[in-house]
Formats: sequence, structure tokens, C-alpha cells
Amino acid sequence: MEIKLKRLNKDAIIPTYGTEYSAYLDLYAVEDVSLRPGDVRVIRSGWAFEIPEGYYVDILPRSGLACKKGVITLNSVGIIDSDYRGEVLTTMRNVGDELVLISKGDRYAQMAIKKAIYTIFKEVDELTPTSRGSGGFGSTGK
Repeated sequence: MEIKLKRLNKDAIIPTYGTEYSAYLDLYAVEDVSLRPGDVRVIRSGWAFEIPEGYYVDILPRSGLACKKGVITLNSVGIIDSDYRGEVLTTMRNVGDELVLISKGDRYAQMAIKKAIYTIFKEVDELTPTSRGSGGFGSTGK
């Protein structure tokens, strides 16, 4: 799949795969950002994407940054719809106990292009019964 990119910052680095079989691409920061414990900051990628119709971008924290330093994406998963043409931004939060510095050129998040499944809802009077039924939180055991 080909994704068109528009450079919005001269220091922007094209997203890259970390390994040959990586599912997600790494995003790179275009400026230095300090995150004190509890801080929420927007990290800029320096790119605008043209995502093909029927697809979207899924953005997650990098596992190493999350595990080792406590920096996560604020809304768990960032979503970029195919009709968005602005800069790819990621809201990050430091849930750790120490100051974290993300420097220009650092990998700060990861993204994947995914297929959107468009849904039409159909209202009905009854749903097909199952053995679980309406059993919710904790209904299947511990």
C-alpha cells in the first residue's frame, strides 16, 4: 500500500518499520519535549498523511517507552481517519515517577494502517440467544 505524505516540518523523519516483520511503523518527534510526571503533551510528527478511503491509522505508545519510562498515549489508541489532512499529532502522558525527555528525532509512538469496516445497524426486537446471555463483568469466572 502506498501512503502519500506531506512534509510540514523540515526535520520530519518518514515513519519506519523497526524490523523486517514489524506490524507497526515508528513515528519520530520533530521537536524536544519534556514530560514531567503527570504531564500531558502533544508530540508532533511533522507529517500530514493521505490515508486511502476505507482505511485508518491506529497509533499506540512504543512498548519500550511505556514499559521503561511510563509514557503512554493518553487515549490508549489514537485514530486518524482517512479524511483528516492535518498534522499527525499524538497526545502523550507521563504516568511514571521521573522526568522523561523526548528529543527531536526520537521514536515516540507507533502506527499501523488498518482496514475500516463500515457498519449498518439494524434494530431488532430480540437478539439470537447464547449460553452466556447477558452475563457481563465477571460472569465467566475470575
